[in-house]
Order: sequence, then C-alpha cells, then structure tokens
Amino acid sequence: MIKLALSDLDNTLIPYGKGRASDAAIAAVRAVNAAPGVLAGPISGRTVAMMSWMFENDAADCFQTGVFVNGQVVRLRGRVIYQEVPARKSLERLIAYLRKRDGERTALTAYDNDREDSDVVVGITDEELARHPKAFRAFRCTSAHIPAGTYVKNNIHSDHSRAHMEDLRQDLVRDFPEFDFVFPSAASSTLDILPAGVSKMSGLTILMDQLGIGLNEVCVFGDSENDLAIIEGVPNSVAVSNAAPQVAAAARWHIGAVTEDAVSDALLDIAAAAKTGAMTVFMCEEGENRCGAGAPTTCVSPAPMG
Repeated sequence: MIKLALSDLDNTLIPYGKGRASDAAIAAVRAVNAAPGVLAGPISGRTVAMMSWMFENDAADCFQTGVFVNGQVVRLRGRVIYQEVPARKSLERLIAYLRKRDGERTALTAYDNDREDSDVVVGITDEELARHPKAFRAFRCTSAHIPAGTYVKNNIHSDHSRAHMEDLRQDLVRDFPEFDFVFPSAASSTLDILPAGVSKMSGLTILMDQLGIGLNEVCVFGDSENDLAIIEGVPNSVAVSNAAPQVAAAARWHIGAVTEDAVSDALLDIAAAAKTGAMTVFMCEEGENRCGAGAPTTCVSPAPMG
C-alpha cells in the first residue's frame, strides 16, 4: 500500500509558468490526505513560503507534509523537522566568483524559506538588475551580501544561454566541491545550489524515517534533473509524459502530461486504493490481471529494466 505520495510541482503537478495548482490538483492532494493511512504533498525545489501562491492560501493543507528546497527543508504535518542552510562563507565566495567570471549578467539569488516577497539578487546593483530583465525579471531587490534570516534556497540566474550555463556548471563543480549544482528543468538556464549530498532523496529519507515507512510504501512523481535522485531511488517512481528523457528512462511508471492533470488522476487513484485496499490502477503490470474488471485503459506498463 502507498502511504506517502509526493509530487514535484513545476511541470509535474503544475504547468511551468501557470503559477497555481489547478482545482483538480488541490482536490486530489486533499483526497489523499483524507484517505486512511496515507499522506500527500510536494517534493519541490521551491520554498515553503512559495507554496502560498502555488496552492493559494486557502489550500495550505496541501503542503503541510513535504520536501522543499530540493531536500534542504522537510515538513511533517505542518512542523519543520529538518532544515539545512548552505554555508554563508562559501556562498559569499561564490558571489565574488560569478561576478569575476560573468560580470553583471549572472548572479546568485537568495530566497527566504518563511517569507514571501523577500527574494534578492546578490552581488549586483539595482541599475544592473534593470539592464537584464530576461534573467532577473522576477526580482525587485538587490543586496551586496546575503541578508540575515532563513535564506535557505539559493539559485544562479543568468541571461546567458543554457550551453553557457552548462559550461559554468562544470567550472563550479570543480571549484566549489562543497555544493551540488542542478538544473531544475530541461529548458531552464537557472541552476539550483545545494549543499553537497543534499537532494530530494535525502529529504525524502528523513521524512520516511519520521513516518516509519519503507521505500515500497512511497510513490513519487517528477519530470526534471532535480527529480532524478528520487526517480532512481524509489521503486514506485512516476514520470509525466513531458519528463526529460533521463527521467522518463529511470521511472518505473509513466502517466500523461502535466497539462492533462495526469498526476491529479494518479493521486485520486492512490486515495481510492487506500480506502478499499485495492491495487492502484496506474501501477498495473501489463499483461497481468491486477487492474480488475473494467479497469481504465490508463493502466500502463513499467519501464523496461536494464
């Protein structure tokens, strides 16, 4: 039985740029949380503060449990049970490094885990910010240094191409071994900065330990590189049809696209299975009579092994 169902948000549960979970997605998360013995929530690179606009304030019950900031923050039933802040001294060195290498076109961004509208671009001026709207259009404030507070999440934004950022990542991996650098989506030129060894999988492990459940009792949904650790590490891993090729190849199960609310349908399936003790329909093996009579045609086969 699935006891914990966690979904990536951008381009998995919510189409990228849409800005809010659909009513169907909110209803599906609530249905899982209302079912006996099972919890649902996000497993995201976003902060907890960002959840208030991704789900809206009236849907705060949808993110009481989850893994945030790619594993740096873990919540269980509304309480933060784990939080890891990157070393400030190393981040300040990284800020100077980016300035020297790329000038004003590339900079570190910092996000407060607890407060909305507190995001800052660090290491450039307000005038420089205005000259690069492609990279920094979502930001209104700059700072010479990372502000005090719970600035847990850090990214690198740039108006350079994805190819340029891939080259930058190679240099960063060499020069900053204390961090991991991950692209949050297949098309983005933004890089997530994580303390070395931290991932969505490490955060999930902490949550599983608190709940006393095993890997076979977890289901995860994802689409991009920062989901790869959970897609590879969880037996019941699910890729949406718009997932990056390496994620699709690593996932055991495959469903429809984010634009079809495919994760919502799968969550409703998990909720129904928890109530009845039946097999989850979308996890049916092709050719086996596990779906039951009248099962929908969305019953899919697992990815080939090897």
